[in-house]
Amino acid sequence: MSGQHPHRFERIFAVVLALFALFWPDSVALSATKKPEVDKQQPLLWPSFGPYPPMVHPVRIGIGTRASVARIAVWSPGWVFVDNRPVMSLKPQVIYQVSPGRITELATGRSFPLPIDRRTQIASRDPYGTYAVWANNRWWRGSLEFILTRGVTTINLLDLEDYLQGVVPSEMPASWQLEALKSQAVAARSYAVAHLGKGSKWLNSEGFDLVPDVRDQAYKGLAAEAPSTRIAVYQTQGIILKDAGRIKPGFYRATVGDYYENLNIRTKSVPKATLERLTGVSGIVGVTVKKWDANLNAHTIQVMGSKRGAKEVYGIALAKMLGLSTAGILDVKEEGNNWVFTCRGPGNGARGLSQHGANTLAKNGWRYEQILQHYYQDPDGQLRLEFIDRSSWAAAAAAAAARYRNPAVRIRGQSPPTKPAAEEEEEPSDKEKEKKDEE
Repeated sequence: MSGQHPHRFERIFAVVLALFALFWPDSVALSATKKPEVDKQQPLLWPSFGPYPPMVHPVRIGIGTRASVARIAVWSPGWVFVDNRPVMSLKPQVIYQVSPGRITELATGRSFPLPIDRRTQIASRDPYGTYAVWANNRWWRGSLEFILTRGVTTINLLDLEDYLQGVVPSEMPASWQLEALKSQAVAARSYAVAHLGKGSKWLNSEGFDLVPDVRDQAYKGLAAEAPSTRIAVYQTQGIILKDAGRIKPGFYRATVGDYYENLNIRTKSVPKATLERLTGVSGIVGVTVKKWDANLNAHTIQVMGSKRGAKEVYGIALAKMLGLSTAGILDVKEEGNNWVFTCRGPGNGARGLSQHGANTLAKNGWRYEQILQHYYQDPDGQLRLEFIDRSSWAAAAAAAAARYRNPAVRIRGQSPPTKPAAEEEEEPSDKEKEKKDEE
């Protein structure tokens, strides 16, 4: 009898297991024997912004042409777009390298393939709505486009007015008279509009409208911007030169890199090891003038390392340590094992004859309209300052500029802005108005 007990217990245990499997939920039973599947192809979360900033008149600036690679970075979280669809997220203050067919995160090696037969966009927008990207050793407003068919062509895409924010202080010191800066803004805008699209020297061959140097106009991006030049661009928003109804290219002399000024432009090649020792940054992959002062000296220089974030150094002190002729650093480029600094020569702070003349006239009380008439009026007398087009946008720009110059100006169909009590003008009463009408 005792020998049969084990068999009895085995039968009872088998029955309990059967009942347990019959009534216990399948999902729980399976979870004990099967690992959950992991979807390795999880869809990307769509960003809250698109590949292009808001634009009325888009401008494409070729900041790098047919290079073997391009290095980019973003200050706020960014994305890589292909055909307006996000394909890869970008981390802030991390260096990425774009080559034909691929983008790679230098610090980790993480990469993503890019089609060479379509344009790729890079965009990043901060919490305030500003689009900004880093490429070719500078920070730029707007976003980036890449053409990857013949090397890497890097294009800065942004609105015309945002483009001028970086052009005006690159062509004229921001410390000059406001009316002179406004005349420079109109001239630069006129030049740009005349050379967009069909008027471009580069569109058919390279795929962009303008270049950021002396072949078109100097354009140094975000670092050059200043409050005075922002006001100059804003107060002339949308205004260009027209002669006999046609756009007059706003050519002007003595711009950065003008032939005569080039006689006093200096370059110096600095070994990478020397620059790394002076700045304390190893593996330097980018040297960017982050901010110029009002005298066009490089105030802040941003040094980017491949494995670490950016470090900022005082540009004027660095220029002295490097033995540069002045701190007026115009450009920094990587060439082999050296970083080549281009700067103004001694005594070359002046921007040239036409700009000097505009500044002198502004000091004497001339308005920008008078300055432009003085320099650009042909004998036929048909030069006019007009808006780029007659759209509602142009009218709104005019109203905005007028309100900025005179906050109390009345816009037809709108009530005037409230003035401080001390500045309130007494409005006549209804009885006084009736009495005046009767008289």
